[in-house]
Amino acid sequence: MQKKDSLQELLKKNKSYRMLRIAIIVLAIFVVIWSFFMKGRGGEQQQEERSFVSIEIRCDDLSNNMELLTDKAIEEYVPENGVIVSSIDYQIRPDKTTVFDITDQVCKDNDIQIEYEYTPGYGGYYIKGINYLYEFSAGANSGWLYKVDGVNPSYSPDKLTLKGGETIVWYYTCDYVKEGM
Repeated sequence: MQKKDSLQELLKKNKSYRMLRIAIIVLAIFVVIWSFFMKGRGGEQQQEERSFVSIEIRCDDLSNNMELLTDKAIEEYVPENGVIVSSIDYQIRPDKTTVFDITDQVCKDNDIQIEYEYTPGYGGYYIKGINYLYEFSAGANSGWLYKVDGVNPSYSPDKLTLKGGETIVWYYTCDYVKEGM
């Protein structure tokens, strides 16, 4: 009689475990479906939050005026055609990514030397050099400038937040006075 009771108890326990396993499986399926649904909605929203900008880095003015180069040791860093980085599209987060962010990322991704410093007087970052070309490398008025959609902003690149669709061009000028600065 005792064996029969223990067998019945074992079968009841087994049935309880099966029910518990079924409940866990149903719950897991529900969680997977729910997270897939939520991820899909979040993915669409995230897609909308991302956009692209175009950026290029050039030194045409210097490559056309190599006689102005003050340090002949850096001649090798001046491409003959003036193109350091040809136009490339980068994904951004609108209203969160600055010109500085993209510039720094492009240089890192393309193994291009960049040097900058924070200048308290302007409250922003100043690009000192790109590809070993620095301010004064081609005379007293030489250095890096940038344009966004053809316009030279009058503030540091970390102050200009991108919306998406902009075209950024960094260019080395031998004389910023000619640029109307």
